[in-house]
Amino acid sequence: MALDMTMVMRLLQRKCSSVRELSRLTKELEGIFARNDEVSASLLLQMRQEELGKIDECMEQIWQMGRDDPSVNEKLRWLILADPDDAEGKSFEEKKIFEIRKKTQVLLEELKTSDRQMNKRLSARKSHYKAEVV
Repeated sequence: MALDMTMVMRLLQRKCSSVRELSRLTKELEGIFARNDEVSASLLLQMRQEELGKIDECMEQIWQMGRDDPSVNEKLRWLILADPDDAEGKSFEEKKIFEIRKKTQVLLEELKTSDRQMNKRLSARKSHYKAEVV
């Protein structure tokens, strides 16, 4: 069975869109916490959780594609786990997959920074993050 590269691209793009939405919700959540609006905060936290579920679903679908075929699994592992900054795709689809992964990685780093800052503001000394935010 051959790997459906178009489906991998679609699922990774869907994941990227969910990360983008997660980032938007996080920014909105910062403002809501500043206003001490617990009802809206609870709703946004639930929406964030739904986006995280969508991300998990995308990745589960991708990994399911290689479940029954070791060669497909090996190809998926390379496409999904290789460093997108170092990996070079040969086909258009491979190049596009690494491009999507790079965009997603940038969004995730921005989201982590934002989440870390929000956590530190909310919990002060009891922050779960030990590292300094730059």
